[in-house]
Amino acid sequence: MIAGRRESEQVYLLIKRELLSGQFRPGDRVDSAGLRPIAGTSHIPVREALQRLCGEGLIEAFRGEGFFIPYVTETSLAGQFEFQHTVLAFCAHKGMPVDPEVLRQIDFAALRALPKAEATARLFVAVAIASRNIGAERAVRQANDGLHVVRTLTEDLITDRLQEFDHLSETWRAGDLA
Repeated sequence: MIAGRRESEQVYLLIKRELLSGQFRPGDRVDSAGLRPIAGTSHIPVREALQRLCGEGLIEAFRGEGFFIPYVTETSLAGQFEFQHTVLAFCAHKGMPVDPEVLRQIDFAALRALPKAEATARLFVAVAIASRNIGAERAVRQANDGLHVVRTLTEDLITDRLQEFDHLSETWRAGDLA
């Protein structure tokens, strides 16, 4: 049973990585049969992974039609950003003052070198971890996943990315983010 759980988790992570990498476009059908060779497993772990991803909002299921990448609308995108903002504000408030031990574990220079989407996600997870609220941390991780592709696609729109990242991280470290 444990081996089965590990296999399901590996398949889930593999498919999630494919989704977050931008391999699929909004409206694309996510075919479980097509994912089996990539995952190297039977249809059961693939379907379990797809159901889990559906629960996380990264894909949608339609009875009799299968799984699809959701379309991104202005309303849904605004809602996702608003939700993440609200959860992050809660985390920032709960995690103040920031525990110096949490700050020592973060390599801010290494974060600056990452692509914007990844650096932003990791900084937001650090803020959530500092709150010591596992539910809020899960919510931030899930919101990061939902916004990952959009953040990746808009990477070039923010010309002063490092300045923005530095401002966010310094504001949080100073306790002013809340």
